[in-house]
Amino acid sequence: AVKSVQFTVVAAQPEDKTPPETSATVSGTKDASGNYVGSATVTVAASDAESGVAKVEYSLDGAAYAAYSAPVQVSAVGAHTLSYRASDKAGNTSAVKSVQFTVVAAQPEDKTPPETSATVSGTKDASGNYVGSATVTVSASDAGSGVARIEYSLDGGPYLQYSAPVVIDRAGSHVFLYRATDKAGNTSTPKSLSLTVVNSEPPTDCPERDDRATVFVGSINTGIPNRVTADGCTINELIEDHRAWENHGTFVSRVGKVVQTLKDEGVIDQREAAEIKKAAGQSDVGKPNRGSSDA
Repeated sequence: AVKSVQFTVVAAQPEDKTPPETSATVSGTKDASGNYVGSATVTVAASDAESGVAKVEYSLDGAAYAAYSAPVQVSAVGAHTLSYRASDKAGNTSAVKSVQFTVVAAQPEDKTPPETSATVSGTKDASGNYVGSATVTVSASDAGSGVARIEYSLDGGPYLQYSAPVVIDRAGSHVFLYRATDKAGNTSTPKSLSLTVVNSEPPTDCPERDDRATVFVGSINTGIPNRVTADGCTINELIEDHRAWENHGTFVSRVGKVVQTLKDEGVIDQREAAEIKKAAGQSDVGKPNRGSSDA
């Protein structure tokens, strides 16, 4: 009886004589000189469009070639050369390529705040008080990550950015606090200095004279320090609660504008602004038959 077999013949593929394509990348944290801090990771890639990649190998700093199966992390400090190659299933091996890089030791974590100091200059009288004005100069240093910013607070006010020596020209006793923060986020413990300025007259364009220690609105003592503002007048002087107002609403509106300006300038903070506005609303300034208890 007749029997048969079936089969298919296809064209022979041309012989694979082309080695794989290879590449490598180095990743990690770099310093300003381009060195890798702590460690570097080398990732090798290979492709072959014909018979396919059979294996990838690498050699670090002249050592024997080893099979590459995952990115190679190098943490030894120093200069390094990683050589690499790949072979396909037809036995073709690529030319050796290499990457060079340098690993440097990671700096220890900065946990030390900056060092700070301050000096006061000006003309002193026989009692050691500053005549007319005193100038406070603050300096800071940080051997780790470096100084990020310096801040100061005058007479209990909010901390402000320090960018130049601070001139204090209002008569009276003052307390000056200062601190610094480094680039790692460490903030120094605030330091303080006390000084007294004498014979310093307030600016002639201040609406009134009011040197009381705290901010009063009418007869209400807010407890907020009566700080000297950017134009040399105290907060009390700008509020003008001693003058005759058309009505209470006009006075409250005036106080609202004043505290907004002072908050924008950094003289007072949000809480203090709210306290002063609240006191203005509760005061009898501008109301009929206002007494003289706030004088």
